[in-house]
Amino acid sequence: MKHIRHSLWLSLALAMTSMAAQHPNIVLIYADDQGWNDTGYQSDGVFKTPVLDRMAKEGMVFTDAYTNAANCQPARACLLSGNYTPRHHVFAVSRTDRGPKEKMRLVPIPNRDGLHEGDSTIADALKAAGYTTGHFGKWHLFHPGGKAASGGGGALPSQQGFDVTYDSFGDGKLLEGSKGNFPGPKTDPKGVFDLSRQACKFMEVNKDKPFFVYLAHHAPHGPVNSRDATRKMIKDPYQACVYDLDASVDLVLKKIKELGIEKNTLVIYTSDNGGYGKQGLFRGEKGMYYEGGIREPMIAL
Repeated sequence: MKHIRHSLWLSLALAMTSMAAQHPNIVLIYADDQGWNDTGYQSDGVFKTPVLDRMAKEGMVFTDAYTNAANCQPARACLLSGNYTPRHHVFAVSRTDRGPKEKMRLVPIPNRDGLHEGDSTIADALKAAGYTTGHFGKWHLFHPGGKAASGGGGALPSQQGFDVTYDSFGDGKLLEGSKGNFPGPKTDPKGVFDLSRQACKFMEVNKDKPFFVYLAHHAPHGPVNSRDATRKMIKDPYQACVYDLDASVDLVLKKIKELGIEKNTLVIYTSDNGGYGKQGLFRGEKGMYYEGGIREPMIAL
């Protein structure tokens, strides 16, 4: 039995579906470790993100968007379930007792290594409302054999409301629920184009009925990699990785336009937590609960 609790995401999804005679498609593009400052429109052009910059001009920019956690795993648990960490018990990546024990002022609370199968997700809610649901990319909410004190290793995407699930680093499909980050082929070293193309195929198959796409990229999380042509143009490795991620978003936007469904499709772009390095005028970065660690780029188109 699914545990359904109040959440912003689920309320938004249900409100949207009840307001429209024809349910709007929803495409959520979720970057990994892209900080608030790591876009062209918010870095005064330091980062080259022409696609996101165009989205920012044509859509709605949320300059004060915040994530619920400063690193990957709990942020994703919050996003998908709509619950804060004390509800789903995913407080950190893998465990909460990392670091020097002698400097810990409090006893770390037990950590779950992924969402419980009984936790309702946005995919569950949308599926119940008649949507076809697809997950493409990073999951990070399942660990086989997880033995966290609060209840184990979490559930797979197919157990959390997704009809279709696909993950890859650009070199073939991975086993469902796989973890880790590693380089893919030179033509797509972070898998951003493979994942985007798979999402495009899903949209084409389901263009005549409402769908939800959760496109969760591995970029620009380390190891930062980019195409050879991109590195010749952009010397900074991280900025080059962000450029490729940006280019992959264009595949999705072009497919939506090609299918003639842009007027009935909501596209949301955001990130899970802060990036590495200075985030504009903000203090902190990934892993820190200062502005630089939890304030994110966010666009709705």
